Amino acid sequence: MAYVNALNSGSADGLIEVGGVKDEKWSRHEAEQILADKGGRGWKIKDVQVEHDMGPDTGSARLMAEDKAGKAMRDTFTVTREKGAWHLVVFTQQPAESGKESASTDKPSS
Repeated sequence: MAYVNALNSGSADGLIEVGGVKDEKWSRHEAEQILADKGGRGWKIKDVQVEHDMGPDTGSARLMAEDKAGKAMRDTFTVTREKGAWHLVVFTQQPAESGKESASTDKPSS
C-alpha cells in the first residue's frame, strides 16, 4: 500500500500522491505533520479491507498495521476515484476552492 510505503520512507511526495492533492504549501505542511506523527516506524501491513460502500467511485478502507516495536495502528479512510486513479483521503486541511464557500460549523442562531 503506497500510504504505508510513504510513511516508512518519510516521503511527503508519496503522501501527496496517494492523497491525490496538489503539491502546495498547505499539503506539504500537513504531509510533514502526518510524517512526524506516523513516519519512519517500519510499518508492516497486517490487514487491509476496502469496501465500495458509498458508490462506485467512493468507498472506505480499513488498515491495520504494526510498527517495528509492535505498536498497532488502525486507521479508516475514505477512498475516492478520480480520473481512474484511487486516492486515500488523508489530508483534512485542504482549503476550499476559490469561489466556493466552505460549510459553516456555527450553530444556527434562534
